[in-house]
Amino acid sequence: MSYPKADRRILIIEDDEPLCWLLDRILKPNFEVNIFYNGLDALAWLSANNLPDLIISDLHMPSLDGIELLENIQTSGILRNIPVIILSGSEDPEKRKKCLALGASSYLIKPFEPQLLIEEIENTFKRVEKPLAINR
Repeated sequence: MSYPKADRRILIIEDDEPLCWLLDRILKPNFEVNIFYNGLDALAWLSANNLPDLIISDLHMPSLDGIELLENIQTSGILRNIPVIILSGSEDPEKRKKCLALGASSYLIKPFEPQLLIEEIENTFKRVEKPLAINR
């Protein structure tokens, strides 16, 4: 299996500190990882012109939840193209559908297998790197 480039930057937005620790351990060998415990702090960081290659966000958080974060990202010209993977404890199909409609590239249910997350990250980067051939 090939791993993504180590110079890729991933922003993690998750209010569960043990899960942040786990995500950091899983991703740090292959990525630069930045962690925020709520969406408001993460949005402030993004607004300061910090642009990750990928965002992994919890759905339910204090201050600014995952849906509000996606709405903010979609209204920003500079942030709109950053892929977002949503992590959620909710299997609610309506929430999943709403997140995907707001531009999330994936919606993974917690608890998840670490290998599944790495594969989803790799697949997301592959989709972003390949130009769409549909409109040609």
